[in-house]
Amino acid sequence: MERGIYFDGWYRDNHCYHPSLPFRSMQMVEDLEKYKATILVWSAMGGGSISLPYLENEAFGELDPRLRFYGYMNDSEFIRECNKRGIKVMGIVFEVQGWEFPIVVSEDGKSMRQFNVIREGEAEDYYGLNEFSAGKFDGLFRTSLKDYYPDGIINSDGEKVTALQEEVAARTFRGEPVHAQWVEVKGHSKTCYQTCRNNPVWRDYLKQIIKLQIDAGVAGIQLDEAELPITSMGAGGCFCKDCKKQFRAYLKEKKENGTLSSLYDDIDLEQFDYQDYLLKQGVGHPNESPMFRDYYEFQLRAVKKHFTELVDFARDYARRTQDREILVSGNFFNCMPVYYPFENTVDVIITEMEKTLFRQPHWYRYISGYSNSKPVIVAENPYGGIVPQLLEMLNKGKGYDLYRLLLLEASVYGCNMSVPYGGWMGNTIKDAFYPPRDVTEQVQNFLYHNDAWYSKDSGAKIMVAYSFPSYYWREVTKSGGANELVEDESILFYQSVDMDSEEASRLPFWEIIKVMSEKQIVYDVRMFGDEDVRPDTVSADDWKQYEMIILPECDVLTKNQMDELERYAQGGGKLLLFGRTAENCPAFAERLLSCDNAIFCDNPESRREAMKKFGQVFDEMNERIAQVQVTVEDAEKQGFVGVHSHKNGSFFTIHLLNYNYDSKEDKVLPLANVHLSARLPENAKTVRCTSLDGSEPESNISMQEGRLDVLLREMPLYVVVEVQCA
Repeated sequence: MERGIYFDGWYRDNHCYHPSLPFRSMQMVEDLEKYKATILVWSAMGGGSISLPYLENEAFGELDPRLRFYGYMNDSEFIRECNKRGIKVMGIVFEVQGWEFPIVVSEDGKSMRQFNVIREGEAEDYYGLNEFSAGKFDGLFRTSLKDYYPDGIINSDGEKVTALQEEVAARTFRGEPVHAQWVEVKGHSKTCYQTCRNNPVWRDYLKQIIKLQIDAGVAGIQLDEAELPITSMGAGGCFCKDCKKQFRAYLKEKKENGTLSSLYDDIDLEQFDYQDYLLKQGVGHPNESPMFRDYYEFQLRAVKKHFTELVDFARDYARRTQDREILVSGNFFNCMPVYYPFENTVDVIITEMEKTLFRQPHWYRYISGYSNSKPVIVAENPYGGIVPQLLEMLNKGKGYDLYRLLLLEASVYGCNMSVPYGGWMGNTIKDAFYPPRDVTEQVQNFLYHNDAWYSKDSGAKIMVAYSFPSYYWREVTKSGGANELVEDESILFYQSVDMDSEEASRLPFWEIIKVMSEKQIVYDVRMFGDEDVRPDTVSADDWKQYEMIILPECDVLTKNQMDELERYAQGGGKLLLFGRTAENCPAFAERLLSCDNAIFCDNPESRREAMKKFGQVFDEMNERIAQVQVTVEDAEKQGFVGVHSHKNGSFFTIHLLNYNYDSKEDKVLPLANVHLSARLPENAKTVRCTSLDGSEPESNISMQEGRLDVLLREMPLYVVVEVQCA
């Protein structure tokens, strides 16, 4: 599995200023080697959303001799050093950010005296996208507008663009530019507009950024905020001129295809202006409009189309100019459904946890399934979780076991938690996330030396289906209810209660995988497409390892999915249908009523009642499977053990995490007499247990009648039970 580094490299005790990342150095390269890094995310050449000349200088510019003295280098040199060591550098394209910064320029216009951080008074000028497109301050860098746009920048109306930030800004339905507030440092004089990728001017500009990054030698391209301009919809966007044009074209195409709603019968689509329509209706927000879903459906398709356009461009440019293949990824944030239509176009899934919390196995299992066979790199998120508190503890020499759990939990459940290296701490905290070196090296060395114990193949006997057509609109329109963070004496037990609240929208898929994780069940998640924005490729041939498939309120299924599920059940596999199933084809559920291998479970309106009923039916069905079972002698601490399995060639491993953290002693305390019982592979030969420090914990091990039994007398923070197969 990949070992990622969240490589912003921002400075300690300073703000994390987007989009330009600090200089890289040979000391950093040495650290990356010690951390056994294989891939760097958010890692190089972010300054393109200031200007292309600024980015070119990041990549190839000369450095002050004092910086050279301490081993600093430009980004292309840093990338070259990483390439020598087999470390893949992902160039970061901050594609939703369009910046302007205060500046003081020398009298001859050839150097910056002050930039961004202004020492005294008010800066009289700004530098960013607007000045680049206007040809202002052309003497500051080695390149200028004419090197990229000899004839200037021309927009979709045929007009010459001299204020690029204004041109490409995402706009609300009232016409104001939408700010990227999460990266604008509070109390600091700078301005970042969200940009709109539907504007061809911005897409062409992003391609210029990609070309410079590939020329500098990056191993891959990471498109940040891959969902733009849907990013702006919460603020009432996007209603730039190109969004309105393209929405009009989308409606006209639907009318020609005979799929347009009668809502538009009295509307002249040739002249239709959706922004003007909303203003005349007097809505408070576009999501109040009866046309909101149509607009979202249009944007969903535009996001896929234009993301794929950039992916194809990047790959083609690398092949055509350098005869090499590159990786492509995006920031898939929390892997919401909006990204799924183009997940199959990338090579690696890079995510930010919406709420970085401990004990989220259900989320990791979803992400692992979402990404199919691709590696997953997870980055912590400073907003809405435990990261600020954890960093404060680590800076005081505390919380080391908590940090170990943060890194290990992702690996246990089939993903990789990237090591923060100057990680982002948001727009208010004046610091960057640098965890302790010795603890980081301990975990990373363990993962490196035991790489064969980690795999995307869990060997699970149970599969849970996530139906994209059943859930994507529910997720878009869900209400948070009591969507707050419940704090505890220890940050290990902080939890989000949005899935437990009776006030929040019901999302049965998420509810049942959380329940299954709490029951310490080993399972896989598999994605079902809609045969529209994402092809449906499911096949019962790929489900042969599963003894049970769960359909959690999959109320829309494609014909192929129904056919393959029936074939699976007819072949002896068990189906658990929870709640509404295939309402788009009632005959499917009717046929399954006569199938002995299909079990139906009601989904009551009450969340608690629904989960109680599901748990009863599932437990009865799972008794026969009983793949992995964990029992803790102290029943009150039964939920303090996380468990998952990995299958990789001749290795079958069961991973156990101990969450018995004592905040007063500031460490994970051993759990007494933890019993593991598991089904053995037919060709199992030997078994051994290994803890994080490499030692073998005291245990009793037996293998008989196809089952493995392990009794751990004192279970430490982390144990891997390795089954060597013939």
